[in-house]
Amino acid sequence: MYDIVRLGLEDLDCFLKAIKTYFPEDNIDKKIWNELFEDERTFAYAIKENEVVKACIAIYNWKGENDYIKIMTIGTDPEYRDKGYAHALMQHIIDESLKDDMHIFKAETRESNIKMQKVFEDFGYNVTNKVEGYFDNPVETAYKYSLEI
Repeated sequence: MYDIVRLGLEDLDCFLKAIKTYFPEDNIDKKIWNELFEDERTFAYAIKENEVVKACIAIYNWKGENDYIKIMTIGTDPEYRDKGYAHALMQHIIDESLKDDMHIFKAETRESNIKMQKVFEDFGYNVTNKVEGYFDNPVETAYKYSLEI
C-alpha cells in the first residue's frame, strides 16, 4: 500500500530528482521550482511506498485571480508506470481542490505523451487548444486541456 504525501520546501531536492527521472530531457530550473515551492499557492504531492517516491504532481491554485487549478507537472517513475499512480494523484488533487471550492482544472501535455492524454481523457478533460512548438528539447506540439467539475 502507498501513501499520498504533501511535499514542502524541505522536499524540493527529492521532488526535482524525481521529475528529472520522469522527464530526463526537460530543462528543470531549480531556482524557479524553489520560488514555486515557497509560494503558498503551490501544492505538490507524491506517492511514496517504503520511502520510495513513485510518482508526483505539482499544482498551482489560482483562486481569486484566474480561479482555476493549473497542473504544472505530473509524472511517474518509469519503473512504476501502468499502476494507476497518475490517476490516484489526479483524483487526489481534484478531491482537495473541490474542498477549496475550485472546479476548473487546466494542464498540457506533449503530443507524443499518449499515456498522459489517456489520463486526462479518463477524467473528462477536453482538448481546448493545440500549440505548435510549445515544448522544447525536443520541440513538440502541446495539447492544452481543461476540465470543469
